Amino acid sequence: MVIESGAGMTKEEIQKRLVRVRALMGEEGLDVLLVIGRSFYDRMGSLTYLTNHFPPFPSGAFSDKVRGMGHGLLVLPAEGEPVLFVDHRNFRREMVHIEDVRPESNISLAILNQLKRLGAEDGRIGISGEDIMPATMYRDLTEALPGARFSNANALVDGMRASKSPAEVAYLKGAAKIVEAGYEAIFAAIEPGARESDLCAEGHAAGMRAGADFVRYVRVHSGPWSSWGSRWPQATQRRLEPGDVIRFDYVGAFEGYGFDVNRTAVVPGKKLDPRVEEMLELCAGATEAAVGAVRAGVQAADIHRAGADFLDENADGASQYMFPMAGHGIGLETVEAPLILPENAALLEAGTVICVEPQFSLPEVGGANVEQMVLVMDEGSELLSLTSTRPWLAGS
Repeated sequence: MVIESGAGMTKEEIQKRLVRVRALMGEEGLDVLLVIGRSFYDRMGSLTYLTNHFPPFPSGAFSDKVRGMGHGLLVLPAEGEPVLFVDHRNFRREMVHIEDVRPESNISLAILNQLKRLGAEDGRIGISGEDIMPATMYRDLTEALPGARFSNANALVDGMRASKSPAEVAYLKGAAKIVEAGYEAIFAAIEPGARESDLCAEGHAAGMRAGADFVRYVRVHSGPWSSWGSRWPQATQRRLEPGDVIRFDYVGAFEGYGFDVNRTAVVPGKKLDPRVEEMLELCAGATEAAVGAVRAGVQAADIHRAGADFLDENADGASQYMFPMAGHGIGLETVEAPLILPENAALLEAGTVICVEPQFSLPEVGGANVEQMVLVMDEGSELLSLTSTRPWLAGS
């Protein structure tokens, strides 16, 4: 599923979203909704969801005249035409489905002037993306408009984004296919003497050849690093040794929609330590148990509990070594709601895609992670990531 142009979502789907979000604005009594996003590989989700614009430049320093580099912001009034402000970088006119797009160096000032044109000085203004709006920009607005009532409107758009449309699901399935190509290349390169960076390079190249927009990173954590879920840098110059456990995380996007799949493998050439083999099987089994609990209407906490219960039942209380988060939603952003946490009572919706990963580390043994991309359905789920969950068996 390689798409040459990178078109993103259709104009018709974006327009339907705008109609829906305006209806929600009416229910909340909002006069204007500000929707902010930054850099295509970072936190552009709600902005892209309503515009099909992917800010192409990294977010950068603010100055008196440059405020908002690497960001975009949609000003959506309850009535009237929306305006999208982008930084002074190229944007793809044929992709962006907002008619009025204005490049600005000082996005703060541009928003302020637009709000005044709308007569919103004393209005109710919601901010979708409040958690990523730079504090400087927020102060620019609130200090200049003391009569306006600003509120956090993250949930308004995030709620719309949770359940994916058929087009979004198709892109997420395409994203999962890229993961298969990436891991095929990575696993073929595993041998004693290869560097972590060699495997990383294979994953990046294979993903791009398979049609990825970008591969954000290919984490390769080998040997003593295998218990680390994340680490700087993504791959080191360490050379693999026979029997090393290698923990991978493969992350990027296809048509704007993310892939995020962990796997754990073993370097051939040495008999596997029985304790390590048990740990690897426990990890794969815990993920299978958690995936088995996925269906519409269950709580996010139920997925976490299914993985934890498997570990407790099969390894005498091993859930105490689980990481706090056992997964998350995925879509335009790599990590979206719902977060799979033991206390999260949020109900899974049909059409939501989640990454399930009850990862853990065992003292004096090491760590492992098997992560699956899963589509939530009314009656169960559909597994999107089809790469082997037990690659160490192929090399044994």
